[in-house]
Amino acid sequence: MDGVNSGLALPLPWHEAVWADLNKAIDQGRMPHAIMISGPSGIGKQRLATALAQRLLCSAEMNNYACGACKSCQLLSAGFHPDLSVLEPAEEGKDILIGDVRKLCSTLDKTAQQGGWKVAIITPGEAMNISASNALLKSLEEPQGKTLLVLVSHRPSLLSATIRSRCQKMSLLTPVLDAARQWLGEVSGQDSNVDKALEVAAGRPLLALQYIQSGTLQDQQSFQGVIEAVRRSELSFVDAAQQCSKLNPAIALEWFMTYLHLAVTQDAAVQSNQNVYLFLDRLNHMHQMIVSGSTVNQQLLWEELLMSWGQVFSKR
Repeated sequence: MDGVNSGLALPLPWHEAVWADLNKAIDQGRMPHAIMISGPSGIGKQRLATALAQRLLCSAEMNNYACGACKSCQLLSAGFHPDLSVLEPAEEGKDILIGDVRKLCSTLDKTAQQGGWKVAIITPGEAMNISASNALLKSLEEPQGKTLLVLVSHRPSLLSATIRSRCQKMSLLTPVLDAARQWLGEVSGQDSNVDKALEVAAGRPLLALQYIQSGTLQDQQSFQGVIEAVRRSELSFVDAAQQCSKLNPAIALEWFMTYLHLAVTQDAAVQSNQNVYLFLDRLNHMHQMIVSGSTVNQQLLWEELLMSWGQVFSKR
């Protein structure tokens, strides 16, 4: 739910201050040639990048937003504008390859077909492998006029220091709960699931919306029941692993980390158990390994984790 979509986009309510700064830079002719928008997934970074691109490409911009009616906006709404390029992995979890970056750089070197800006969005930036990152440097070091490159990054530390140093950095935070709750209630048309969805999504509104729309909340509640049963020694780690191995491992590990963070803040007995923090470090390591594309045997992964999880409390 943090992706780039066809059609016109508006910045989200919690982007208001950042959006004002961007418009000020545009109005004063101070737009950098490269921006890196970073922050947690599920808070609308790519939507902000898309809104910015459309604002720059609109030929009749009004009130600091794309007008939605001019020829450029019609092309954007149709999902095709010759001066907007979006580069992302061919499949989720895969790399962005050097050939794709070279093609993008070649496009950026050409004159804008609509006579205005050229904009490229790379999402997520950390999906570029080393060769692809090196290929991008030429465009960053020798930028063309009225050309903007936007890197969207969930984990900017995975981008090379050289690339990070050539981008103006914009770090977005998870919105305050009231703003997230109001927006999610309005767009989802629900009240009963909003707070639970935000809790499971660690406050990230677009991820929470995805959970509501996909019915994933039921899967999360089942998962939570499994790990609590292991914690109480009511379910063996082998049987629990069989159930957990059917889930997307990256998402389930995020659920586990969120569950632990909440448990630490709400349960004094958990807070005082030092083994909990060692286990949380292990969860973080496992999650980083999964999202980096490492291939693992899910049954074995969950057996090892859940065996350790049970020991967190049995060793007290």
